[in-house]
Amino acid sequence: MPLAYVETLLTNFVRRLREENLSSVYVHPQFGPLADKEAVSLPSAGIYPPVKRETPLLIHLTVTGRCNARCQGCINTTLTCQDRAEVLKVFETEPERDARAILQLIHQTRAPAVTLAFYGGEPFLALEKMEAIVSRLEELSAVPLRYMVYTNGQLIDRAVARDSSLLSKIWLLSVSIDGRPAQHARFRRGTDLETIRQNLRLFRSRSRALLLQWSTLREGQSLWDCFEEFLFLYEQGLADFFFWHLAETDEPFKDFLSFARQYHRDLQKILAVYLTYLAKGVLLPIVPLNDLLIFWLTGARRGHSACGVELATNFDLVGGKILACADLPPELALGDVLPSGEIRLNGQELLRRLVAYREVLGCEQCGVFAYCGGRCPVQVLTGSVKRTLSYCQLTRLFVATVAEEMPAIERAFSRLGLTPQKLYDHSAFLAYYTDVIP
Repeated sequence: MPLAYVETLLTNFVRRLREENLSSVYVHPQFGPLADKEAVSLPSAGIYPPVKRETPLLIHLTVTGRCNARCQGCINTTLTCQDRAEVLKVFETEPERDARAILQLIHQTRAPAVTLAFYGGEPFLALEKMEAIVSRLEELSAVPLRYMVYTNGQLIDRAVARDSSLLSKIWLLSVSIDGRPAQHARFRRGTDLETIRQNLRLFRSRSRALLLQWSTLREGQSLWDCFEEFLFLYEQGLADFFFWHLAETDEPFKDFLSFARQYHRDLQKILAVYLTYLAKGVLLPIVPLNDLLIFWLTGARRGHSACGVELATNFDLVGGKILACADLPPELALGDVLPSGEIRLNGQELLRRLVAYREVLGCEQCGVFAYCGGRCPVQVLTGSVKRTLSYCQLTRLFVATVAEEMPAIERAFSRLGLTPQKLYDHSAFLAYYTDVIP
């Protein structure tokens, strides 16, 4: 039973947390030890009204477990499934079945708007299946759908050469790029950044989709290097938005303090560039930063986990199972998809228990909880406890680094007439379609 399985994961988490010795604590020069939950806090009241947000039903469909890349720390074979053969078998979509399941989810949730995100593996290895699903949905759905694709970018030229009908229908393309050519090559083996750049140029010539650079940050990587590549692509018109996140893994940091020092320096450099662009009247589309600034300026509270895993507004279809997140183990399925496409959901209590770890971690006592909402349940429940606690420090470090520059940011916003709603409409709205919290 999924509920019994999550209770086992929670019990194991509590046991490991009690046994954990947090030996590495990053000390911020202004805010002190970041293991302290109250080291840095967001304002409890804002100077602007709340923003109006869009929250469509978000459905992720894993179309294939196949992938042409060999990325370091691939989540499909580290935390989700350890057996590569299992990935290939379980993560393959059946277009007719899954299209009908998506239609049932739309009907049952009475969603007025829907975004369908194609996930993998590498979705462009299953281009024909994506085309078949979109064709079936547009034939049968009375609700408008937007389409998003997560890709490593290496195979986009195949879709262009085929003149795929999908190209004109994609609303958002999220491309995994982990830095400039040398860094990217080290961590995303099997892909070539120059080929990806060429493919983005091809894609731009055939599609009006938004382009998001999604960088995954691992130990040994530089966030600044990722950001430099974004600036290059942004100036070339090949990237519209930048998002980064910290990789989920079951291994603790080998040298957390070195990583934190580098991360701090990189954040400071990014904020300096952000302010330089503001001085020129340009708001850089750095999604996590602009999202965080909205919380700071409005005093808002997220009120749930960053990805909304417990809200039943975000479903993942993976190999005939319905999950709250595709990166959770299949044992935590909320329901099943029958061969006919009929769905059976029974996971409301499971959704609530997926975030019960927040009570154990004392998340609500943390000064940045209003923004964070609790660390990712995938990392907490199936990853390393020590790394999870390290990520809590890095979230506080992100907020602390922004806090240092808030006077300058507020002055620039006032001069330019930038409000939280304008930040949201410009780029922060995309946080909903990412992992939200770095």
